[in-house]
Amino acid sequence: MLVEEMFFFVKKMAPENFLELTGLAPCICVGFLSALKIIPVACHRTTVFSLADKLNDLSTEILKDPKNENVIKPNINSVRTLIKYYFILNLVLISVYNFSTPFYILYHYIASREEIFYLPYPVLVPFSTETWLNWSIVYLHSIASGFICVLYFTTVDGLYFVLTSYVCSMFEVLSKDIKKIDNDTTDLKEIIKRHQYVLMLAEDLEVIFTLPNFFNVLVGSIEICALGLNLMIGEWGDVPGCILFLSSVLIQIFMISVFGEKLITESTKVSDSAFLCKWYEMNTKSKKTILMLMIRAHKPQRLTANKFSVICFNGFSKIISNSWSYFTILWTVYSRKNEQ
Repeated sequence: MLVEEMFFFVKKMAPENFLELTGLAPCICVGFLSALKIIPVACHRTTVFSLADKLNDLSTEILKDPKNENVIKPNINSVRTLIKYYFILNLVLISVYNFSTPFYILYHYIASREEIFYLPYPVLVPFSTETWLNWSIVYLHSIASGFICVLYFTTVDGLYFVLTSYVCSMFEVLSKDIKKIDNDTTDLKEIIKRHQYVLMLAEDLEVIFTLPNFFNVLVGSIEICALGLNLMIGEWGDVPGCILFLSSVLIQIFMISVFGEKLITESTKVSDSAFLCKWYEMNTKSKKTILMLMIRAHKPQRLTANKFSVICFNGFSKIISNSWSYFTILWTVYSRKNEQ
């Protein structure tokens, strides 16, 4: 369907169709985003499987201590619930958008006694859709493609939530163990090795998701400004669809920012925990080791959008700010065109 939308976009590319093209942009962006998010993950599938196995082995070893269950299991249960509702929410949004089309056609027929063959996604096909048979074929193809696109990007997001949550749990358990260190430093060497290992896992996480996060930020910014313009100057009939699209985009970007912020918080807590342990009762060598641990852990572990921006709450604010800047540029272009 992405190819059909692109053909429609190219055909309509003209100054007088500016508003119609900005309305089509979010549909094309969702199609591109689904492919652009899942392809990098598929290319790094070996790293994904390796990271999942390492996290599974590490969590199995950690859970041998029953006290650690109180740290890991609540996190896993919460992310499981979050993923369930995240999938449900996106399913509801795409279902409402897809299945509202027949109701809109029915309402228009009742109000004006005129048949219209409206499609949820503007596409260009090599035959007329002005008959019910042809319209039904294209409509079913369109909504199936819409569901597949949503399935693709929600699956990648779900994988991101799970792996990031596990890495954060490893940092949390590590912080708890560091706090318990006293003048008996027999476990200190093992804790240092585990910290280095978890840092390596966090780096793998960055390798896997840096490109999907970049495309999420880039495409999301374009979608937000295009949808904002349509909400401002579009027809009232387009408002519900724009709101549904905008809600989906904002939820995606906000959720990846939540887990990115959590990784920053949990990785820096290791430094705080090292300061709170009984380092003052240790020998000189152990004190130096603790100091090195504090210095390394003070540097937060971050997930980035291909090194362009950090995935966190501040990054989310910058995305909204950049989208507003793009919106003002589009608004200026549209206003000048109308004045002419």
